[in-house]
Amino acid sequence: MRTPHLIALLCAPIMLQGCVAAVIPVVAGAAVARTATDGRTPGDQERAVQRQQVATAAQAELSRIAAAPVPEVIVQTSPVTPDALIEADAYSELIRYSQEQAQLGLQSELPQSAVLADPSSLRETRAPCRANLPTVLIDLDPAGDLFALDSEGRASRVLAQGLDQLRGANVGIVWISGHSAGMAGDIRLALKQTGLDPESRDELLLMRYPGDRKQTRRADLAKSSCIIAIAGDTREDFDELFEYLVNPEAALALELLIGQGWFLIPPAIVANDPISETPSEQRQITR
Repeated sequence: MRTPHLIALLCAPIMLQGCVAAVIPVVAGAAVARTATDGRTPGDQERAVQRQQVATAAQAELSRIAAAPVPEVIVQTSPVTPDALIEADAYSELIRYSQEQAQLGLQSELPQSAVLADPSSLRETRAPCRANLPTVLIDLDPAGDLFALDSEGRASRVLAQGLDQLRGANVGIVWISGHSAGMAGDIRLALKQTGLDPESRDELLLMRYPGDRKQTRRADLAKSSCIIAIAGDTREDFDELFEYLVNPEAALALELLIGQGWFLIPPAIVANDPISETPSEQRQITR
């Protein structure tokens, strides 16, 4: 009897699911019969079917992956302003130069002092270092004013990280301000909170009495250490002679010290302004 006739007989009495089950062994029997005629065993046929199933499934998965939409990757970037680049470069130059001068001390050579030998001469001749303790002096006050202690401030983390490197190289960091010595606690807190001196290790040069001057404080510091660099936002932070110049061109020779001991940088601590500090800088400086 032929297979189609057998199927018809099985399904003729009533259309039930049982007829489907009856068909399976008949079809399987026919398949087995064919394998006997083409030389392949049932085991070979089963393995071939399995390989085909795996290949079909793999092809389907590859098609699904290729058809799936590629998720959009959003990279958070922050605008880098020209001012920010200039500030970072100014700080980097200060740190680089100070590291180079500190290396001279390790080679038994006295580094160059950033203090003028004779300010009244308006010549760039430097005073000799009297000690082998390299020190960087940073003026905290903005031009013509004292830096604010009554508001939350912020500082460049580029500068903060650079100062950490200098401390690790045994370079002393000294902060100078026109504030009186009675404000030392507030100044230390500001330096700590801004990350400029997180461990309160640095020295402070403050005014000891009415009429005290930054010039005398710088001279006092030069007696016990070698001031290899002075940083501030105005030339008056390097030497008070700039306060009395009638003709600035007379001091052109002193411009040779800019970038070679004297460094013009933005104020180290400024009033906190979340808008002006970019997210990229915040990520870089978070401790």
